[in-house]
Amino acid sequence: MGLDSLPRFVTLPGALLCCLCITDVAIPAEFGDVELSAYALGAWPRDVDIFNQETTVPATIQEGFGAGLKVGLFPAALSRMVGLEIDSNMHGAAVSFPNIANGQDNGTGRSDLLIINSTFNLILRYPGRKVRPYGGFGIGWSTGVLLNPNIAGRDDKDFDAARAFTYQFLGGIQLLLSPEVHLFGSHSTYSLFLFGEYRYLSSDYHWEALAIDFRTHYGLVGVGLRF
Repeated sequence: MGLDSLPRFVTLPGALLCCLCITDVAIPAEFGDVELSAYALGAWPRDVDIFNQETTVPATIQEGFGAGLKVGLFPAALSRMVGLEIDSNMHGAAVSFPNIANGQDNGTGRSDLLIINSTFNLILRYPGRKVRPYGGFGIGWSTGVLLNPNIAGRDDKDFDAARAFTYQFLGGIQLLLSPEVHLFGSHSTYSLFLFGEYRYLSSDYHWEALAIDFRTHYGLVGVGLRF
């Protein structure tokens, strides 16, 4: 997969940013809650085995930091307890491992990583007035990008991307900061909230002569608007 394919994976964050520029919300309050959120995240990947040029060796994956956006809809017909989120984020990381390939020890192989995730999340929550705990499950696509890899025996490039199916489990809590107020003088209202969230995500990346089962824990903190 080449560099020209990367924009396909970053169009969702751009679309979500456009949503944040909306100056009025046409969906009536009785239809349900619409939530727009932005967050920062920390990633703590698990150390796993990596398949490198016909050899499987243990790898170390460093933690990373990033950011994301999400949009959620919680219909009134489902008592605002069940909803669907569209979520996208990206973060950095790095991988290193003993570069033993074809029976030869080539020292240490390493590469920076860029991880891009886009998922659809099914959310179940308690619709409290001030505090809203929630949990859920998501599926989607993840892209793992090798940046400036230094792996002897590979035809390394400055950039190599692999796309994979991904799934995640999540749980968190929202804290309402403000009561509902009118939005820009219209009949629509919004309220501001903070949230914290934990996620566990799994993706299997397969690059040229290199593969890894990526598993990571995420911690999120963010702010959102509920319409």
